[in-house]
Amino acid sequence: MKCITNLAISNDKKNKTRSILIIIAIMLSTMLLTVIGAFCYGSIKYNHENAGQQYGSSYGAFENVTETQIHEMQLRSEFTDIGLRSYAGKVKSNKDIKLYWVDDTARRLSNLSHYLSQGTFPKQENEITAQKAFFKAMGCENPQLGDEITIQCRNDNSSKYVNRTFVISGILKDTTSSIEQKGYNVYVSKSYYNSRISKKYRYYSAYFRLDKSVSITSDNAEEVLKKLAGKCGIAEKQVIANTYYLIWALDPGTDTIAGGILIAACIVVFSVIVIYNIFQIGITQKIQEYGKIKAIGATKKQLRGIVMREGMIMAIVGIPLGLLLGCIVGVFSFDWMMRQTQKIQQGVETISISIVSIPLLLSVAAVSLITTWLALRKPMKIVSKISPVEAIRYQEKNSKISYVRKGYHSMGAKEMTFAAFSVNKKRTVMTVCTMGLSCVLFVIIANFVGNIDNEYDARRNVEYGQIKLSLDYSLNDKAYPQNNLDAILQKNPLGKDNIEQIKQISGVTDVKTRNILAMKVGKRLNSVMVLDKEGFEKLAEEAAGRGNLDYDTAVKNDAIIFGWSRFIEDEGYSLNKNIKAVLHGEKKAAEYQGALQGAFGSCDADWAITDKTSQKLGLGDSNIGIVWVNCDKDQVAAVKEKLKKLFADNEHIDIETYQDALSVSKTSTRFLQLACYTILAIMGIIGFMNMANTMIISIITRKREFGVLQAIGMTNKQLNYMLQMEGIIFTVGTVLVAVIVGIPIGYRVFRYGRSHGWIGLYIYHLPWVEILVMVLVLSVMQIILSSILSTNVRKESLVERIRYQE
Repeated sequence: MKCITNLAISNDKKNKTRSILIIIAIMLSTMLLTVIGAFCYGSIKYNHENAGQQYGSSYGAFENVTETQIHEMQLRSEFTDIGLRSYAGKVKSNKDIKLYWVDDTARRLSNLSHYLSQGTFPKQENEITAQKAFFKAMGCENPQLGDEITIQCRNDNSSKYVNRTFVISGILKDTTSSIEQKGYNVYVSKSYYNSRISKKYRYYSAYFRLDKSVSITSDNAEEVLKKLAGKCGIAEKQVIANTYYLIWALDPGTDTIAGGILIAACIVVFSVIVIYNIFQIGITQKIQEYGKIKAIGATKKQLRGIVMREGMIMAIVGIPLGLLLGCIVGVFSFDWMMRQTQKIQQGVETISISIVSIPLLLSVAAVSLITTWLALRKPMKIVSKISPVEAIRYQEKNSKISYVRKGYHSMGAKEMTFAAFSVNKKRTVMTVCTMGLSCVLFVIIANFVGNIDNEYDARRNVEYGQIKLSLDYSLNDKAYPQNNLDAILQKNPLGKDNIEQIKQISGVTDVKTRNILAMKVGKRLNSVMVLDKEGFEKLAEEAAGRGNLDYDTAVKNDAIIFGWSRFIEDEGYSLNKNIKAVLHGEKKAAEYQGALQGAFGSCDADWAITDKTSQKLGLGDSNIGIVWVNCDKDQVAAVKEKLKKLFADNEHIDIETYQDALSVSKTSTRFLQLACYTILAIMGIIGFMNMANTMIISIITRKREFGVLQAIGMTNKQLNYMLQMEGIIFTVGTVLVAVIVGIPIGYRVFRYGRSHGWIGLYIYHLPWVEILVMVLVLSVMQIILSSILSTNVRKESLVERIRYQE
């Protein structure tokens, strides 16, 4: 045993280049496995520890429940904590700002107290708590605790707005999303709620936690909660599960684990191929040596032991280095990502965690050892089957198969390159496949991350141009019926006269409009978007659509489309159901009857019909609900101000810019993009090093061949050209394999993500920028490697190169 070990150590020392490359390959694969493992472990642990901080610690909520139903919940042992939240009114504003009363338990379960920067939540009837931005919007420029503020508010849509004076008891932290969207939740006391809302109109959102005796996971949560709701006399549609909390608090993060295992498996496969490729070349060159060892009495087991020990000795060196580098890279990367998360989730105080785990590191070390063992299996098998006689007379390119090489009238660097490839076809194919497969995962992830389109997401809100004007309307305001859509349309605030004034504004280059109608189904008022072919097909392309969403069919049948497919059953409708309604425009109303042909995933209105159907009903084209204004980017602020002045006296016009929508979209997708680009960078590293290893070993092991070629007349320039040609061929082969295999798989990943509502995935675009970057990096890398190795080869004398034996 000691003799075999010493022989393995001697071989590793003698074959320094091969040994260094294999150690690097093992080190990098171990580092990447460590980083992937640390990220998965850290994500699971971080989300498990902070699930309550980020998503609230309630298991779910029952919406619109009565005090009687809450009493039934309190009688059941399954519920351990029950917190109440209830709507207490609305503030008069150009945004939907609501008043809420929340009890202590609900504040605890929703982490609301973490957002309190000063003071306390309201206790007295005249106390109020909100964000500083809200108070400033209400006219209090420098809000302080104890300041009085007067706001216009009402209890519900049946009551009038009245002035009420409050004392500021607490100030909440401002968040980026609330400031950008100008949406605020304002909190009042229980005394205020009880004095303003009569008992028969009191409905609550009941947040709760369940006893440990209840068997619940994220998979069965909806079913379990619906059964509990039924026992309390609560309808199924009133049940809302706190899904993200349940996933991270109760489950082990199976999706994260599965993703990590998949990526780790790819890394293992690539590493096995690379290590095997390097070993295989070394074994081929040392067939005679192994044959001599067998001739003097070594058994098959001992020959396999030599190869095994050679690999394991290098693994013992490479694995600890990989673990160390992986821990360093993983810790710094994870900490950086968590800091970015904190910026996005302003106001959320999270618990810091360590992603270094001894069991995880031991597991990674074991996987790396298994990876090395898998790479050594075939070389061990080859060595054990060596015949001493055949080995002693072996020449590397000898084989049972006769090779017929095409001759040339004249030989040059290009011909020598193709001749080398034709003789070593298997090695060439193995090299290209190794390099190509290393880049496949890069292309797959690029298909996903390259299609997270914030601009497209922003265009869902502002479809055209730079500025969007839309009607701000209600559908059930009983106290102020003039705020309802049908009444607003009669006043026609976005009529053609105003459109002409918009066109005259300096800087405006184009104006586009879309009509909207009011529809009464029975006594219920709905909004109906009127879509041309372009707008209809754009909505039809989005995910989650149902039924027949063909524009021409809708025109032919005068069909109607439901605006939100997710809620179609909740609203009591079904596909192909006949709809009878009355449509209201600016000057007239028309009876409508048609089939519910389909449902969009989402829409700016409750329903949609085609522009052709609207024309058939005689409702005209002056019922403008949305106006898009285009101008140069540097003119947006000025044009927006002029639009505000134009509609200063009209409270039913909402103005939004494309840049605001884009900012909100980027904020919501930033963390996801950070995670994907981090993984993409890791895959880029492994692809780079796999190809570097392959090129280095391919060139160095042919040092003697280059020496002979230069001895018979090849110039240094021709040698460099030959190596560059080989590099180009390898690069082209790599790109072809990566693209041919990676793009179809990446497209399937995109389709899967789009169908499952992954944020930012709407229309597939070939990630040509990422692929172009990959090609550029590969090309530069090949050129640099070839030049460096060509220089190193030329440093040695011809005699040294001809005598070279690694």
